[in-house]
Amino acid sequence: MSSSYQLTCKNISIDGDKLSASCQRRDGSSWNETSIALKGIENIDGNLEVTNPDQASSYQLSSNDISIDGDRLSANCRRRNGSWNKSSIVLNGIENIDGNLDYTGSP
Repeated sequence: MSSSYQLTCKNISIDGDKLSASCQRRDGSSWNETSIALKGIENIDGNLEVTNPDQASSYQLSSNDISIDGDRLSANCRRRNGSWNKSSIVLNGIENIDGNLDYTGSP
């Protein structure tokens, strides 16, 4: 399931595996600063992949230039041979629930 948080959140940022944003509450007039730890994303030989959604993400340990654009996570990921590869992945299952980022589906 695609993420929808980006439709009602602003100032979306990423720091390692922590996604942060200011998200609109149900009342439509107030905003909440919120964050969530991304689940299950790993660097597999230079490519971002969801491997085990029940585990913490580890991609950030072997990647740099990590960025977020809406629901697309991008990073420069180290390959086994030491070279780097620019990779991106769409974040799935994250929604804005009354001003809070939460997983409502599988990453």
